[in-house]
Amino acid sequence: MLKKKHFLCLRNGCLLFAALILCAALIAAAASALAAPKEAAEKLAPAVRVNINKADQATLEKLLGIGPVKAKAIIDGRPYRNIEDVMNIKGIKGKTYDAIKGRIIVE
Repeated sequence: MLKKKHFLCLRNGCLLFAALILCAALIAAAASALAAPKEAAEKLAPAVRVNINKADQATLEKLLGIGPVKAKAIIDGRPYRNIEDVMNIKGIKGKTYDAIKGRIIVE
């Protein structure tokens, strides 16, 4: 039979373990809440091309690497004569342009 002193140590150990589990669960919930908007965002179908002269902000945000700020900058930079003109937008160079160039059109 456990002495009262040992029982308290076990109980405190269980409380500590429960507190650690609770902290881990809260951290996981916070991380998933932060990631949810990106995961919830719709992706474009593979064959869909976005006209950067006519698309709304929500559609532009579906492009890989384009968030609300870049989408707004694309809208503000209209009209575009060719797709390369989008590289005049701050932050759309190199990797970002390579990721979207096959998905955008200008009409």
